[in-house]
Amino acid sequence: MEKERNYTKGDYKRLGERIRKEPQKIAQKDYQMLQDLRIVHKSALAVIFTALHSAALKIDRDSVCTYRIKRIESIISKLLRFQNMEAQRIADIAGCRCIMTSDENVIKLYRFLKDEEKKLPFIIRNEKNYIDTPKKNGYRSIHLNVQTKETPKKVVEIQLRSLDQHNWATLVEISDVLFQSKLKELGDKVNPDLYEFHRLLAKRDSELTLSDKRKISQVSGKYHYLEKLGTLFTENHLNLRAQRNKLKASRNEPFLLISTDMEGKPELKDFSNFDDAETAYFEMFLNNPENKNIVLTHFKNTTFDKISIAYSNYFMTYNETLFRILNSIADVSVYAFNNYRIGEFKKNYKAFWRILSKWFGNKQKEVGLYNIDKNIRKSNKKKKEWTSSITSNVEKVNKTITNMHEEFNSNIWHYFIKRIRIKLEKKLASKGFLLLRND
Repeated sequence: MEKERNYTKGDYKRLGERIRKEPQKIAQKDYQMLQDLRIVHKSALAVIFTALHSAALKIDRDSVCTYRIKRIESIISKLLRFQNMEAQRIADIAGCRCIMTSDENVIKLYRFLKDEEKKLPFIIRNEKNYIDTPKKNGYRSIHLNVQTKETPKKVVEIQLRSLDQHNWATLVEISDVLFQSKLKELGDKVNPDLYEFHRLLAKRDSELTLSDKRKISQVSGKYHYLEKLGTLFTENHLNLRAQRNKLKASRNEPFLLISTDMEGKPELKDFSNFDDAETAYFEMFLNNPENKNIVLTHFKNTTFDKISIAYSNYFMTYNETLFRILNSIADVSVYAFNNYRIGEFKKNYKAFWRILSKWFGNKQKEVGLYNIDKNIRKSNKKKKEWTSSITSNVEKVNKTITNMHEEFNSNIWHYFIKRIRIKLEKKLASKGFLLLRND
């Protein structure tokens, strides 16, 4: 399947011309040509990924590494955006991504690849360091274009990201799906509010000002951002968890075919070898009346949570950045309470508990399904994964609540505004909102 067909530079040039002339009427032979271009990267990807994955684990045991071949529609989109580009010269048709737990570990891995280049099966052709020089929208990452030393010499893009930056980047794509904002493609042209919202979230916690947090809280409330994503994430998480629990436990290095419909609902299929997976991908691409988002990827000895993290823009099951949004709302509530800003306090504190009430309801639903899922009884690994996931989420939410209430000023001069807070809490509780208090 990987044998490269004898396409010439002229063939690729004419392919680009045909696609640009009639992008809505692309012939199947041209789709096949693009598919052939994709699959010739198989060996190069496998070699580079193996070396990269090994290096990442030496530096960071909790790193997540994966690889994918660019989707056909993404190749077409790139040819349409760049009128003089030829398909075979696109540098990121094949790509590996390493997600490290911190910026420090990203830099360590980057330096390791540079220092050990002579021992690695690839050379670094060029690089872009968006950590030292972030993009205008806040994007931070390191991109390396590498080439295999052995023939056939193929170019593969390597992306090195911290977990925080990966969460941010995938959340931008999730917003594009749910709010049709086209932030990744058009920046602030379609939705300036959400563009600024994500630009602020790209900052480190220590860089966020009170004004930034107010803006984050305001935009989140305007779009009911956390409520919408929280509900969708829970539905998808439970759906995907059930699919994952049915997969064969013996497959430690699966190829995963992920598809997401227009409503953000995912579907997962696994394959034990590259050829079967690529055949299924191409067939699904050609027969896709629902216009699903489809991607084929590869993992090695991974967990459900790591899969969800790596492709959260497809799975839409979890994103750590949501906690940063919630923390911003909590911080604004605390500031308003401690500075007698009654209206601002009531608005943000009420929003905080409305969001968490929804979250608690979703989590109760998950626990209920956990208790009746027959598949996890057959696998201690899957049972442990799920238990750990639920516990971790509850602990993070409880920490946010505890931290917020500890910051409230208990000075006697705050007696009257505290009465307003208690009255508001009783009102919320009477409407079914679940509140946890530590004071």
